[in-house]
Amino acid sequence: MTVGVVLGAGGPLGWAYHLGVLQGVRDAIDREPANADRIVGTSAGAAIAATLLTGTPQDRVLELISTPPTDAERDEMRSVGAAFRQSPLRSLRPVAPGLVRCIRHVGAVTALVGLLPAGLFPTLMLRKFAASQKWPQQLWVPAVCLDNGQTVVFGRDRIPATLGDALEATSAVPGLFQPKIIDGARYVDGAVASSTHAATLVPENHEIVLISAPTARQGGGPIRARARRTLNAEAQALRSAGSRTLILIPNDEVMAASEGFPRQRPGAAAEIVEAARRQTTAAFSQFF
Repeated sequence: MTVGVVLGAGGPLGWAYHLGVLQGVRDAIDREPANADRIVGTSAGAAIAATLLTGTPQDRVLELISTPPTDAERDEMRSVGAAFRQSPLRSLRPVAPGLVRCIRHVGAVTALVGLLPAGLFPTLMLRKFAASQKWPQQLWVPAVCLDNGQTVVFGRDRIPATLGDALEATSAVPGLFQPKIIDGARYVDGAVASSTHAATLVPENHEIVLISAPTARQGGGPIRARARRTLNAEAQALRSAGSRTLILIPNDEVMAASEGFPRQRPGAAAEIVEAARRQTTAAFSQFF
């Protein structure tokens, strides 16, 4: 059978949750997720997909997501904050105000993102998830181009110079992180358009599609509500195309394990991974 795996946006919780989901797949069906026919990773999902496809051991990934910022990273954050205090008005300029004129083509959310400031922090730290800079053949990484509001799927539409470039682009949260410039174009978080981009798999007609969607968990206001609506529509499109679809969203056990993560309890990543693993194995026992 052909299998597609979708790892959606979700921040630090998403890193740990996806890691547990992938381990649960191994336990449940005795198949290595890295051998899936297609893997779509958005934002946090792209980071974990990169570790999977470049062969990073799980212990190392746990270390990456559990370790607090280094002294050098803290110093950089402080310097960015100092620069903002010196010139706050310049830092608050809209990053792409022209997108408002494209609202009919790109949608309200993407158009309004153009009115946010460019963001203060660089995305360079995301490159740590790419053990190799060679592009994995199965990987698709969506990001949104600020210059026209269109979604670009790296690996399908174009392949950047390095895997790290794509990880930075798809994780550049508007208003927080600086856009990633690739070949002269500016890119921001793929979750601006969709938290999962599961619909990109519709034309491929995979027999089974697994979607890990931490942003679609309950609560959280309009952002998560939009993620749930988009996910439901994309899952329906996949099912209509003939794909059996299994959706995993953090359950109560996962959320209890994530209390205080990552700031107060950076070591809770292992608990989240284990809770997600158990949720996944239970879901697969009912799926087949």
